[in-house]
Amino acid sequence: GTRPVNWLLSNMPVDENWCLIHATHMDNQETIALAQSGAVAGLCPITEANLGDGVFNAIPYRAAGGGFGIGSDSNIEISAAHELRWLEYGQRLTQRGRNLLADAEGNSTGETLYRMACASGAQALSQPVGSIAVGKRADFVVLNDSHPTLTGHNDHTIIDAYLFSAGA
Repeated sequence: GTRPVNWLLSNMPVDENWCLIHATHMDNQETIALAQSGAVAGLCPITEANLGDGVFNAIPYRAAGGGFGIGSDSNIEISAAHELRWLEYGQRLTQRGRNLLADAEGNSTGETLYRMACASGAQALSQPVGSIAVGKRADFVVLNDSHPTLTGHNDHTIIDAYLFSAGA
């Protein structure tokens, strides 16, 4: 007799130890409540687009302090960069604007998306984030700055170029 996410939030101790996968069918109240719970929204925008599942309500979720990670359960493409691109593009299409998930006016949308996905993804996996030290996981992404779509970019624009131009 109630919506699944509403039931979950009302009946379970949803907190920073939870990760809700997809989360595209939430109304605004559920979206804000999930953000405030400290849980991570585990998003797979390529799969969600391919299946017609809808677009994650990221704008109010982020405004309420919610964190998201990205993953892929798609059988058509597996690409962290493209997942983040689709996350932003979904917001652009539904909200009719650009750079909607940047953390502040004039900041890099790509860098904001990448940092948020890394931090919240680490939270969802119960992994520390933010430093390289003995005993900690070390996952690296290396970008080839001589790739044609990345040439000429600096530290402030290269993640945008990677997510919105190069991708692979």
